[in-house]
Amino acid sequence: MTYGADFDIIRTMEVKDVAANLDKHEAVCAERWKTAFNKFEDMESSINRIESILIAVSGTIIVGGAGLIIGFFNFHGS
Repeated sequence: MTYGADFDIIRTMEVKDVAANLDKHEAVCAERWKTAFNKFEDMESSINRIESILIAVSGTIIVGGAGLIIGFFNFHGS
């Protein structure tokens, strides 16, 4: 099956258009990923901050609870 010279020109133009569109797409996606990774880093620092706060609060609750228990036994144990 032969298509002729016109088909080859059209097909070549389509390949060039696809290549150009792919280059544009790759550039846009690269910028989007760059933005996404910056957001991920911001989220990671926020999560680390929240984790630190939770650890501090948990430690305070444990130490406070232990203090209450010891105080209760000292007060009522004698």
